[in-house]
Amino acid sequence: MKKLLALLLTLTMVMALCAISPAAFADDADDYYIELTYSNVFNPKEWNYKAAEKFAEMVTEKTEGHVKVTFHGLNELDCYRDSVVHAVNGDKWIGLEEPDIVKNVKEALAEENIHILDTHYSFGYRSVVTNKDIYKPEDLNGVKLRSTTASLFIKTIEAMGATPVPMSFTECLSSISSGLVDGFEGSTSTLAGAGAPYELVKKVALTNHFIATRWLFMAEDVYQDMPEKWRNILDECALECGVWEQTSCADDEAVQIEKMKTEAGVTWNEVDIDAFTAACAPVYDWIVEEYGANPELHDQLVKLINDFRANKAA
Repeated sequence: MKKLLALLLTLTMVMALCAISPAAFADDADDYYIELTYSNVFNPKEWNYKAAEKFAEMVTEKTEGHVKVTFHGLNELDCYRDSVVHAVNGDKWIGLEEPDIVKNVKEALAEENIHILDTHYSFGYRSVVTNKDIYKPEDLNGVKLRSTTASLFIKTIEAMGATPVPMSFTECLSSISSGLVDGFEGSTSTLAGAGAPYELVKKVALTNHFIATRWLFMAEDVYQDMPEKWRNILDECALECGVWEQTSCADDEAVQIEKMKTEAGVTWNEVDIDAFTAACAPVYDWIVEEYGANPELHDQLVKLINDFRANKAA
């Protein structure tokens, strides 16, 4: 009898749960509030900064303040590895950093408590910017380039023939002025950004060695704890702002280049792409060894990038 009563009680509870109306779930969402801190390294002239501001404002507005996002740029708060650590630790944190290249990356990152919100945050190619004519890897011998602290950047700069000097970009301009570094690798928006780097370095070698992209992420457990109503809005805003950044940056790049050419005497030159591609082959081997990536990654990415270049030129 006791077992029967227990079974009936359980069945009654299940039926009651199944009878809960959508309005009850809405009430749960209406009672939910969270404030997320969003940090990245970019300055107000860069599209990643602008997209971050847009995202923070859009999420806060569309959720009517139930999910409030407060954005901090300029490396004001933790960035790079420290930003990722916040997510791993389950903090109420959003970051925008370079993606890791691993098989089934989103699933693997979720296991580390990192939820990828969107991958569209891209702002063009990254090239080499110095005051020296660079056409082939040998031309970079002895050239010191500012690098991020990420191993991928350091190894790529080394493979191209230069000497990487890891530092925050906030230190880069003073380091160029003092002769500590000879330039940097970056996008058009980086060159045209805060502090007017184009006044110090005026020769851009179009190595196009990276597509400048960032992934928007937060803690997986914090994301999953949010009511579905607010998660959906968060997802929609992340995608919309990422696509907006790509489109806006592409439209603006030609204007920036023309302005720096005419007003500051900055020049752009083509390079021996095949030579630079070959020089960077060991970086792919390192990615395979370090991250367990697909051994065919090199050929796949080279084809992808070549197709991208061809479509852009068409």
